[in-house]
Amino acid sequence: MSLSLFDLTGKRTFITGATKGIGRAIAEAFVDHGATVAITSRASSEAADTAGAINARARRDAAIGIGCDLDDLQSALAAFDEALERLGAMDVLICNAAATPSRYGPAADFAIEEYERLLRTNIVNNMALMNRAAAQMKERGEGVILVTSSGAGLRPNYGILPYGVAKAGLNHAVRALGAELAPFNVRVNGIAPGMTRSWSLEQESKRNPDVIDTYARNIPLGRVIEPEEIAAGMVFLASVGGRNMTGQIIAIDGGEPGSGRPSSS
Repeated sequence: MSLSLFDLTGKRTFITGATKGIGRAIAEAFVDHGATVAITSRASSEAADTAGAINARARRDAAIGIGCDLDDLQSALAAFDEALERLGAMDVLICNAAATPSRYGPAADFAIEEYERLLRTNIVNNMALMNRAAAQMKERGEGVILVTSSGAGLRPNYGILPYGVAKAGLNHAVRALGAELAPFNVRVNGIAPGMTRSWSLEQESKRNPDVIDTYARNIPLGRVIEPEEIAAGMVFLASVGGRNMTGQIIAIDGGEPGSGRPSSS
């Protein structure tokens, strides 16, 4: 395959939650393939520091940092508008940030407020961002919208039902928007990671060194996913290589079955 299939030179990209874990890996991969990225974090200083580190690594002005809290709709929209003004247009939107479950347990133990919080942040606020981005992409006749979903949105996972419901709703939005925006040459896709070596998993492994091996035993390929592997999928979907894909959710999960039953481990 020609490397040009995955060339993102000149692609202006807005990424939520991009200072660590999967989001950071996506930002670095996009810059490595030629893109300019606006990265966000709840803390403006953290976003700025990460952008500076990416620029130093790339040896060019490839990243800007902007404060953005996806839980706060107005904050998220203001961050996107700031990036749009500073970069001039937005070729790619990546909705990576997410609200995560506050606890783990059976469905009956979750208060209804947990559903409201996760649905509001992961569906409503992401939809607002996607609609904002789609408006200027439709005018230009091209664009890419990507989401970081979850294997929990594809199949039942015991202990995180409200989160899975929210991600399943986000997956439906991707499929619907993919069809609706196709006539405008705006593509909408997502990646559903399985158990990934995220920042939070790394923190958990410091408290419990065996946790990653425990998770890996329940994955058919026998290993957790690396953030860079999710980033590689995002590069594909945003590039010429993925130009005939829209309305799709790609599972990068090591073949994780996710039966919906409590783990025996």
